[in-house]
Amino acid sequence: MASTMMDRFVRWNLDFDGDLYGDDERERTRWYEGIATASQLQSILVPWVAVALVWILGRPAVLPLAVVLAALLAPMAFTSIYVSARRVEVTPRAWSAKRKLLGVLAGAPYAVFIISASYRMAWPQEDSWISIIIGAVIGAAIGAVFQAYATRKRNRAEAAVFADED
Repeated sequence: MASTMMDRFVRWNLDFDGDLYGDDERERTRWYEGIATASQLQSILVPWVAVALVWILGRPAVLPLAVVLAALLAPMAFTSIYVSARRVEVTPRAWSAKRKLLGVLAGAPYAVFIISASYRMAWPQEDSWISIIIGAVIGAAIGAVFQAYATRKRNRAEAAVFADED
């Protein structure tokens, strides 16, 4: 497999030949676990803090917080692209209660932020923020349908491979 710029960046970041993440595999694994946990916490806490700050600080906070949220999404997108390129399935086999909870906790603040920002930007005179709420609900429903379809498609593909092995 050819080495891409993404591969080189990941190798540099993971510091395989250095001591950035410890001296052995056990230490490296613990660091990776900690980093994954921190990433999960950040994906939940930072957007909810942005929502709170829009309400506390008002209109002047909207643009800088929107930039922060976009910057938070960029590494998440990078991660999905990276693991997908390495043939890691990113569609879950099943949506456990934990996966649903984490998905809502990490995803909902973006919709709440947009609704809150539109309200704080003095758009409520036209009640456009109500349309945004309706759009968010419709968008969430469409997203849920697409996720369910992708999960079903993955499960069918795995079942077909399993049936071929019999």
